[in-house]
Amino acid sequence: MGILFGLGAALSWGLADYFAARASRRIGAFRVVLGFHIVATFLLGVLVAATGALGDVDWSHVGFFAGVGVLGWTSYIAFYRALALGPISVSSPIISGYAAVTVVLAVIVAGERLTKGQTAAIVLTILGVVLAGADLHRIARVERVAPLGLILSLLAMVLIGAFVFCVAYYRDELGWLAPIFLGRAFATLFLAAQFGRSGWPAEDRSRRILGVIALLALLDTAGYVFFNVGAGLAKTSIVAAASAPYGVVPVVMGVWLLAERPTRPQWIGVTLMIGGLVLLGLAS
Repeated sequence: MGILFGLGAALSWGLADYFAARASRRIGAFRVVLGFHIVATFLLGVLVAATGALGDVDWSHVGFFAGVGVLGWTSYIAFYRALALGPISVSSPIISGYAAVTVVLAVIVAGERLTKGQTAAIVLTILGVVLAGADLHRIARVERVAPLGLILSLLAMVLIGAFVFCVAYYRDELGWLAPIFLGRAFATLFLAAQFGRSGWPAEDRSRRILGVIALLALLDTAGYVFFNVGAGLAKTSIVAAASAPYGVVPVVMGVWLLAERPTRPQWIGVTLMIGGLVLLGLAS
């Protein structure tokens, strides 16, 4: 079941990235990030108030999740800045390796132990995801890659992997909801402080764009819900590996909606990814 919830997280996050890209062309990536954080924090706050999910939280937890908020804030800044510098064919596959960071942290920090079969399945899955998300023909044609873009891509990979791990770290002690709310709330505070009172351009306050941001907030938050619930049913490292295919969702959307044709290496990557997930299920 943990693998299924990990796949649910992958689908939610992948769709969120697709809608984030569309909204970003309209009002800018950073406004989109701040907008969906505000909406998500409000919705999570309502749910927290209704369920009393913060009942077991003390001041030591608050300090920890303030740090998690810093991770969430900086990871989104690095992520979108890396995609802006591009090329996406280089940045996206690197960032997709976040699951490897989460797995390593789960093993080193949380003390999870993996069998040889699980380790092989995780490596195969992540390798397949990275290969499926990379257009090697476009990469070969790139004459010059901005060093800052590569640095930010690697930074985003590490920060996102750490953020996902930290949100799930206190799951057994605090439940699935409180860690998501606290991590998101602190990230929202830091984003709001960065943007100050710049406000939203009047022409961008359309119902359509606000609807997209609301949908984005639901999808992105649903990904963390799937992940944290899954982490209660299986090892965090297993759920992280199962969530890795989120980077393939935009490729599938391109094939379905834009009639794009994946390259042969991408098809090989998809095959490896599926094989890795099947092996992970058998090994778990």
